[in-house]
Amino acid sequence: MLVAFALPIALGAGTATADDIQPLEEIRDAVESHAEANLAGGGQSTINVGRVDQRLRLPRCEETLETFSPPGRSSQSRATVGVRCHHPSPWTLYVSVRVETLKEVYAAARSLSRGALLSEDDLERVEININRTSRGYYTDAEQLTGMELNRAMRAGEIVTPSRVSAPQLVERGQTVLLTLDSRAASVSMNGEALQSGALGDRIRVKNTSSDRVIEGEITGDSRVRVGY
Repeated sequence: MLVAFALPIALGAGTATADDIQPLEEIRDAVESHAEANLAGGGQSTINVGRVDQRLRLPRCEETLETFSPPGRSSQSRATVGVRCHHPSPWTLYVSVRVETLKEVYAAARSLSRGALLSEDDLERVEININRTSRGYYTDAEQLTGMELNRAMRAGEIVTPSRVSAPQLVERGQTVLLTLDSRAASVSMNGEALQSGALGDRIRVKNTSSDRVIEGEITGDSRVRVGY
């Protein structure tokens, strides 16, 4: 539907010819092109342009119509596109659009308990309208394999970033295998983790031989690498 228009200029029925009036179809085309370029989510998108009041008689624009996304007028599935003309008679029109973008994402293939480590067998692909979700989603199974569930999930529920996290491979106070890498040699010894962490995290560890506290990167289960 038509939302609003600023600087309304409605030409009188007896004072303007068809050549003087901006074709409403060109306005709709400009709105649709803007939505496809700026609002579609990269999947199979459908753009539904709202109705433009057929009674409008706007002066024909002598330049390319300018389109823009007004601040604060959009949601995931509904948005507003502004159409503006500067010459010869300035006018601005706002038209509503509805965007539906279908994309295959991953969901739980069956009921899963909290703390479960995900495998590909735990996942299934489902098609959703991503414009109706604000919680995120995954399209790559490799991103989810090995991740730990933060809460139980029912079959068919979409896996979102808030529901998974990298599993803790090192717990605070745990004995870890500490590998010291240098250009000259690589030495391994026991250390004590002073922080918990997941794969790739940098944590503080204490060399139990020297009591020196150093920082290293978690490279595996109970393994921390320190480079000099």
